[in-house]
Amino acid sequence: MKDVLFTPERVLQGHTSTVNALTFSPSGGELASGSDDGSLIIWDPLSGKLESRITFPSSILSLAWGPWRPYRLYVGCLDGTLAIVEGSESNETTNSVLTGIRAPVFSLAVDEYSGDIAIALGSEIHIAQTLPSGKCVTHIIFPPPKDLPLMGEQLDKRVRGRAIAFKDKGNLLVVAYLHHGIVCWDTSSFEQRWQINPIHSHQIIGHAALSSDTMRIALTNLGDGIDIYSLGKSYPDLRIKNRPASEDQNIPMQVSWLFDGAAVISGSSDGVVRVWATSSGEPLQSLEHKGKTVVH
Repeated sequence: MKDVLFTPERVLQGHTSTVNALTFSPSGGELASGSDDGSLIIWDPLSGKLESRITFPSSILSLAWGPWRPYRLYVGCLDGTLAIVEGSESNETTNSVLTGIRAPVFSLAVDEYSGDIAIALGSEIHIAQTLPSGKCVTHIIFPPPKDLPLMGEQLDKRVRGRAIAFKDKGNLLVVAYLHHGIVCWDTSSFEQRWQINPIHSHQIIGHAALSSDTMRIALTNLGDGIDIYSLGKSYPDLRIKNRPASEDQNIPMQVSWLFDGAAVISGSSDGVVRVWATSSGEPLQSLEHKGKTVVH
């Protein structure tokens, strides 16, 4: 994989504050970005052209593309707005998902088989579906997850979904919680199939991502780096060191899989994006924001 290196292509400029969410459309023909400035921008990733911009009254925290329609994008905001944007030109239409509560939309996922939307909404996890009328409403709310063994030592026990993903054709939903580990829910019985209890002492999860074969999960542990677990097992297969620049800058960083699971990539509080091989934990490449590329 050392021969497959990432090189700088272009810088996309348009936001005026922190970018919280980035996602490519299923075809790869559009890139959506959401920011604390409340703006949703759709880009042409090949040319870098800004195709459209929609402004929301609150910070955008999460984005997810629909799997079927040529252009359907779900947008989750800090103030609880959960919007559906349709249409790739300047005449986009915006509708909303009805959940019954107003709380930050921390994470979104769409089931490619049913089109159902999983929503990490405040302290709850919802699944919403589209009715024949065209409205999109919550039809499942999962119970709170079980406490972890060390939860008694923690002062902050808030339930917060950090990342979600469908598995097994929508029959299972994997949720990474801020303080409650990783839980696999049965979407029919609402029972826990398994739970991963992080081994690091504070047990806090910054972000997590399911591998493309849905057999492993990588998480940033808001401590010393990235842990990779086989699903259902509470001891990691691999631990990758990626410590924050300082305790004051220890903020949640996203993690993603590359090369069909052969590598993982994650940001860091020192402004460098790093890539590691998942077979060995060997660092492969560092991508600095100013465009300088460092190869190990």
